[in-house]
Amino acid sequence: MILVARKQETLEVAAAALRARGGAAHVIAAHVGKMEDIRRLVTTLDERGLEVDILVNNAGISPPHVESLADTTEALWDKVMDVNLKGPFFLSGVIGKKMVARGRGSIINISTTSALMAQPEIGAYCVSKAGLNMVTRAFAREFGPHGVRVNAISCGVIKTAMGDHTLNDPQRYADMMKINPLKRAGLPEEVARAVLFFASDASSYSTGTIFQVDGGVLS
Repeated sequence: MILVARKQETLEVAAAALRARGGAAHVIAAHVGKMEDIRRLVTTLDERGLEVDILVNNAGISPPHVESLADTTEALWDKVMDVNLKGPFFLSGVIGKKMVARGRGSIINISTTSALMAQPEIGAYCVSKAGLNMVTRAFAREFGPHGVRVNAISCGVIKTAMGDHTLNDPQRYADMMKINPLKRAGLPEEVARAVLFFASDASSYSTGTIFQVDGGVLS
């Protein structure tokens, strides 16, 4: 497994956990929102002789809430778009072309219900993930004839650090549970199972799909 994140120390902790379970782990520190880092990442993969058969675009940021969508600054907009949309777009393109050359591969984008539910206080985040859904569908059409599948997982509130702004806010959490048929937040392993589905041949006839792991919020 190839692990990519901004901080080397974070990568080493994750890699150690994988190796402790008997897995192999390669780590490459890179900021996927920066084109120079994406180019360096691809160069490093080539230098190490590493091929990517399954790409999971999981990097993402959820910005601080703003009083009004109109209060979104250019700096905040650019930061969110760089990580949530530009990074997955260009990384999928360069890695996807290598998959196409080999005639196989699976790209999995981690999206969110917020892509389809307008929330002005995190409007930039919503827009970025809506764009990611279309990136998923566009690449699915382009790469599909060459044996490469592209799908996305639309997550609801998950018990991760990114979900803390909802999980730790009693009113916001209560409001979210009003529209959640399962009446609970999701677990990281429940998202991981969906990733495994799209990474495996179990989903061999699925591409361009936006798959919900949201407790039924979008039902």
